[in-house]
Amino acid sequence: MPAWIALAWRLPSGSSTPRVTTWRNLQRLGAARLTPGAAVLPYREDLQEQLDWIAQEVENLGGDAWVLPVTSLSESEERLICERMLADRDEEYRALEQDALAFLSRRSSHPIRTDDHASRVQVDKELLALQRRFRKVVARDYAGAPSRVTAAAAIDRCLVFRQGISPKLSSVTDPGDQKAHELHHA
Repeated sequence: MPAWIALAWRLPSGSSTPRVTTWRNLQRLGAARLTPGAAVLPYREDLQEQLDWIAQEVENLGGDAWVLPVTSLSESEERLICERMLADRDEEYRALEQDALAFLSRRSSHPIRTDDHASRVQVDKELLALQRRFRKVVARDYAGAPSRVTAAAAIDRCLVFRQGISPKLSSVTDPGDQKAHELHHA
C-alpha cells in the first residue's frame, strides 16, 4: 500500500494560466510542492481520484501528467514534506485567526441592536464563512498544524460573541478535530 501519492506534470510553455490553475487545485487539496512540476499528498483513494482529475486537466491543456504511488520516502524527505504541509496550513490558520480577531474588533466597537435584522443576518453570514473556511483548511491539514488550535479558539470567541442568535452556528473546536494533531505526534 502506498504511503504517498505524487503528481508530476509538464505543461507547454506560454500562458501561465494553466500552471496557476494546476497549483491552485493542488493547494486546495493541501499538496506539498516538490518541484515546479511535482507535488505530493498522503495516499488516500479520494486524493488519488482528485490527482487523476488534475492530471486529466493537464493533458487536456496539451501537457503530460503522471499520478505516481510512492511506497516509501527517506526520513529526511518525509520530514521535509511534513514541514512544508505544516507551514502551509499554519499560514492558512493564522489568516483565519486574524480574520476572526478583526471580526471581533469590528463588531465589538459597533454593537448590533436587537431589532437590526439586516446586521444580524450579515454577522451570521460572516461567521458561517469563517467556519466554512476553517473546515476546508482542517480537511487538508494532514500533519496537524499547531496553529489550528488558536484559529479554532478565535472563531469560537466570535461564535460566543454571537451566541444564541443563530442555531446554524456551532463550535468549531471539537474533540474529533484533534485526531490529525494526534496522528502527527504519534
